[in-house]
Amino acid sequence: MAQTVVPTNTRVIKWQRDYYREYIRANRFSKYIGADESAIIQLNEDLQRSIGETINFELVNRLLGNQNTGTGAVASQVSGITGYNTLEGNEEALGIRNFRVKVDRTRWAVMHDRLDEQFSAIDLVEAKRATLMDWSLENLRDRIIVALGSISADGITHVAYASATTGNKDTWNVNNIDRVLYGNAVANYNATHATALGNVDTTNDTFTGANLKLLKDVAKSASPKIRPIKVNDEEEYYVAFTGTKLFRQLQTDLATLNQALIQGGESRKNNPIFTSGDLMYDGIVIREIPEIASLGLVGASSAAVMPVYLCGAQAIAYAVAQRTKMIENIRDYGAKKGAGTELVDGIAKIYFGKGAADATTPVQNGVATGFFAFV
Repeated sequence: MAQTVVPTNTRVIKWQRDYYREYIRANRFSKYIGADESAIIQLNEDLQRSIGETINFELVNRLLGNQNTGTGAVASQVSGITGYNTLEGNEEALGIRNFRVKVDRTRWAVMHDRLDEQFSAIDLVEAKRATLMDWSLENLRDRIIVALGSISADGITHVAYASATTGNKDTWNVNNIDRVLYGNAVANYNATHATALGNVDTTNDTFTGANLKLLKDVAKSASPKIRPIKVNDEEEYYVAFTGTKLFRQLQTDLATLNQALIQGGESRKNNPIFTSGDLMYDGIVIREIPEIASLGLVGASSAAVMPVYLCGAQAIAYAVAQRTKMIENIRDYGAKKGAGTELVDGIAKIYFGKGAADATTPVQNGVATGFFAFV
C-alpha cells in the first residue's frame, strides 16, 4: 500500500492555500454520448434499475425496400409496393441484431494521514477529490480510445489493438473489408493487415481533405452502411476522431483548399481551419484527440501510420450499472483517511454479425477505420 506523504517544502509556506495540479483534459468524447440510437456512443443505464451483469444493445438496420424484388418494384431503385400490387407477403424482415456488454467494477483511491492536514499548505481533502475526478475523466476517455481501435474476431471477445495477435488483426481486416481504408485508395487493401499498412506512404496516403472524403464514401457504401448522425431531421453528419499529427496535417490541407473562400470575406479568427477547435468538412466533424497514438513505423519505407475513426450512429456501447461516485475509508482510529472513486460500467465497440449469436464474421457497426501516414 502506498501512503501519501506531504513533502517537507510544502509544510512551512502557510500563505500558499492554492495549489496547482497537472492539467488533464476533460473528456473530449462527452458531447457524443447519448441514450438514443442515433448517438455515436450509446449510453444504456438499465442496470441501475435492476440487477444483472450484461446489457443488451439492440441494433436496427435501415430498411432496404423491395429493391429488384417483389411485385411492384422499380428496377434498380428502392421502392415500396405500388398501385394495385399486393403488399401482403412482400413485407421486409426488420434487421434487428443484438450486442451485449458486460459491466465490471473499477476503483481507485489515495490516502493521507490526518496529521498532514495540519502541516500541509493545501487542502488535502479537496485536492484528492479534484484529482480523483480528473482520473475518472481520463479513465473514461482512454477506454473509449481503446474500444475504437479494438480488434474482435468473434464479436464477443474484444482485444486492444496493441495486444491483438497478427491472426486476429487479419481476421478483423477481412471481416471489415468494406469498412477500412488504407491511405488514398481502396486498392491499397490487402487481406493481410500488415501488408496493407505497408502500402501506406507519406507521398499520397496522408490525411488530406480528398482522402477524408474517400473514407466517408467507404462508410456510406458499406453494407449495411454506417448510419450518419441526423441533425434537425435532415442534416447528416459523421464525426472523425484522430490524433494531433493527422489533425494538423488535415488542418493544413483544408486551409489550402479553402484559401479562396477565406480571402473572399470569411474571418480567419472565426474559421476553424485556423484554430485548434474542431474542423468541419463535407459533412464531417473532425475532432482532435491527442491521446490517439501512432501505430508505429509500419507504413511504406517505415513511415509512421495513425488511425482515423470515422464514426456514425451506434459506434460504441457504454453500459452503466453504477455511475462514478466518491468512496472513503477511515482507519487507525481516524488517523488514516482514504478517498476514492468507484464505478460499475462497460465500454465496447459495437459489432454485429450473422447467426443466432451474432458472432459469425462480425463487423464494426458504426466505425469506418482509416490508416494514414505522417512525418
